[in-house]
Amino acid sequence: MMVIAILFVSVNLRTSITSIAALLETIQSDLLLSSTTISLLTGIPVICMGLFAPLTSKFTQKFGLERTVTMCLILIAAATALRFFAENVALFIMTAGLIGIGLAIIGPSLSGFIKQHFPLHAHVMIGVYSAGIGLGASMGAGLTIPLKNKFHIEWPAALALWFVLVLISTALWIFATKNSANQNMSVKKIKKPFPWRNKRALLVMLFFGLQGCLNYSITAWIAPISQFNHLSETLAGTVVTVLALVQLGTSILMPIFFVRYSNRLFWMLINSIILLSGLLILSFMNGHVIPWVAAVLLGVSTSGLFYLALLLPLDETDNAEDASSWTSMVQFGGYIISGIGPIITGWLHDITGSYPISFIGLSIICLISIVVSLVIGNKRVEEGAPN
Repeated sequence: MMVIAILFVSVNLRTSITSIAALLETIQSDLLLSSTTISLLTGIPVICMGLFAPLTSKFTQKFGLERTVTMCLILIAAATALRFFAENVALFIMTAGLIGIGLAIIGPSLSGFIKQHFPLHAHVMIGVYSAGIGLGASMGAGLTIPLKNKFHIEWPAALALWFVLVLISTALWIFATKNSANQNMSVKKIKKPFPWRNKRALLVMLFFGLQGCLNYSITAWIAPISQFNHLSETLAGTVVTVLALVQLGTSILMPIFFVRYSNRLFWMLINSIILLSGLLILSFMNGHVIPWVAAVLLGVSTSGLFYLALLLPLDETDNAEDASSWTSMVQFGGYIISGIGPIITGWLHDITGSYPISFIGLSIICLISIVVSLVIGNKRVEEGAPN
């Protein structure tokens, strides 16, 4: 039941972002927003996921891991429901911030929960976690428009409907963890500071930020660049769905491959090279087929890198307290970097009028990520003690 609960909870961690990506052009047109402003709807939640990650330890020490996750789910449900009134731009942006706060605390809490309850199977459980995120991303991208059409509702209501899934997941989480809430006493008693002086932790944070910057920028802007490649609005939305479905498939397969061949550096490099290939295709090639090919390449690579980014803090630590501390710090800085990506991409489009130039900028970020991968790809056992 815990495994199923983790899966359901993680499904809700991206639907609020990818559901907007599916309707990006419609929202921008209806609200008369610039590319920079519309990018805030995907950028703000991610930045908040970084800014508020340090609060995780305070919440888990006071309420425990299980209750902290429950409270975050309730916050996400309430903010998602408020999107019924999303035609008010200020309120719409506020819901993005509230959702980001919930996501900021729930991520490290789930990582600590996995480390505590599944210490010998962290690789597999991170796979379940990332698979749930991939499933939620694909649901948000692929079902929002069909739900809108099925129920004959406007886009604000279509975005708000996802609060039902959050409520279902909350109920399941409470049921599955009701007998384990008292097992978090060690987490409450021991306060672990962020490992700011650990250079390896800083590099892990940078890697997390760079892959997230690429991931969220691609998710936000692959539909518009698909329309630039002469696809209709419907087909461009389908490209986002293909991207999310490939991410889901990869998130399921990646843990299996990693268990069989656990060389982190190999997987970091191969995924980064595939990602760079997809970005370069979108930057320098044009045609109806290009977005589909790029969606597959980018879906495989972004999902693979995200799995590795989630795994690194757990792989570098020895207990739940250290794992939560590392994860909080990594996500604090990493998500701030990640959230800037979609905003810069939108800004570049505003000043240049060119989506390919924006994706060239993402290609440069990918090259930097490859350099960081070369430094932290191989785990050094002797650095485990100071964690």
